[in-house]
Amino acid sequence: MFEKLALNEGDTLLDLGCGAGDYSLYAAKIVGESGNVYALDLWQDMLDKVCEEAATQGIHNIHPVVSDIRKRINIPDKSIDACLIATVLHTLDFSLAQTKLFAELKRTIKFLGKLAIIECKKENTFHGPPLHMRISPEELEKGLGEYGFKKIDYADWGTNYMALFVLNNP
Repeated sequence: MFEKLALNEGDTLLDLGCGAGDYSLYAAKIVGESGNVYALDLWQDMLDKVCEEAATQGIHNIHPVVSDIRKRINIPDKSIDACLIATVLHTLDFSLAQTKLFAELKRTIKFLGKLAIIECKKENTFHGPPLHMRISPEELEKGLGEYGFKKIDYADWGTNYMALFVLNNP
């Protein structure tokens, strides 16, 4: 996934719904001290754990942000080179949340910035969210297309997938 995002030293990543922060911590090492990682989560206690682990590892470029991704997020306009949303969207009422969320992604991601979304395939399986909560890559592509995002890559990971988009219409 990080290979596809192609982060560089000095880039800024937004990890939306960072949870335990594994992706934030990994990205922080890639973007280096001249880069930034915004670790955004709804729960302060999750962000506290991310910050504790970052301190343990000597990482100083992670910025915790408490925010609800169904509302305006506290990230400056056009400040993000890449955004990651990993297994978060299915937890929302996607049909209601996508309009606000996609508008916020367009507002915060730079022109030609990337957006990686990892989700469970829209298939019946014995584990993971129920089928009605899952979001297909086609649903993402259609919704994000209305906000200037174009799908540029797709990776099939068995029960999960990653769809990679670029903001090509600011």
